[in-house]
Parts: sequence; structure tokens; C-alpha cells
Amino acid sequence: MTILGLQNLIQSATVEDTVDLKSICQKLKIKIRMDDSSQDLCKIGQNSDKQIIIWLKSSLDQKTKFTFVAIAVADYMLDSDRVCKQGVVYDMFFLRDLNANKATKLIMLATRLAMPEHIIEKLSNALEVQFSKDNKETFDADAYVRDSKFLPEFVRCAIKESTSIFLMDNLKNKYEH
Repeated sequence: MTILGLQNLIQSATVEDTVDLKSICQKLKIKIRMDDSSQDLCKIGQNSDKQIIIWLKSSLDQKTKFTFVAIAVADYMLDSDRVCKQGVVYDMFFLRDLNANKATKLIMLATRLAMPEHIIEKLSNALEVQFSKDNKETFDADAYVRDSKFLPEFVRCAIKESTSIFLMDNLKNKYEH
């Protein structure tokens, strides 16, 4: 996917302060299925019909499901060959290490598939202002994190230092329409 293609994909799915992840999945032709037969909490790969599927344990809470979907879609966008050939599995240990991995391309892209860039900037700015004497920030980052559809530890991984342009500079044009 080109940089412009990624930006257009995210912008077309952005409505005010949210990114419609379901819309992104539809545009990329990624299906989401519940699967309790597997020990895995989440897996993305190809099924026998060559469709890209994200399998989730139905017992997961909604925030965990949304978080896994954002991460799995980002993984697919970054390395579709690996997803198609062997699939990628995620477990609770992966979620536990989110903060340690927040500067990776995977988590940076996943947060941008979950939250618009202007919200990521507000979250980052709110954290900076929190530790300064000039505390005039009006954005309630704690409320946003609390009310988000995603796990709080995932939302807190959003960093503004890298835009989606920087993240995707080496991707192929596979998803251009």
C-alpha cells in the first residue's frame, strides 16, 4: 500500500473522533469470525478459500476483541505474505507487552487504525501538559481512554512521533484501488 493509499483508507474510515475499523476490514476484504475451537485468543490468516480471516475467541470482552482486530489488520498490512503463508497468533502475553512495543511499526499502525491522528496528538499533548506547570489542556485524555472501544493500555500506546506516512514508506501498492 502506498503512503497515500494508507492515508486515504484511514481518512475514508474516519468520522469525527473515531476510525471505523469495520469499514477498513471491509475495504481490505478481511472477515472476522468467532472461534472457540482454538486455544488462541486471536489469529489472522488465510482460510481454505484464500480469504483473510481474523479468528477471535468469543469469550473475549469487546475492548480486547477490538484491540486484537486493530493489531491483526496492521500486521496484515505490514506483512501480508507472512499472514497468508503461516498466519499470526496473538495471546495475552502479547497484550501484556503492548507498552514495551509501542514504538514498533505494528503498534504505531494499529493505533492509527483505531484512532485518528488528531486524537493521538491530543492524547500525547495531554500527557505532556500533565507534567508541566502550564496545565491549560481541555482534552480529557482519561475520559477518552476510559470510553474507548479499545483496551486502555492499547490506547495509551498511541504516540505522535510517527505519522502513518512514516510507517508505511516501504509498503507495496497491493491495496491501491
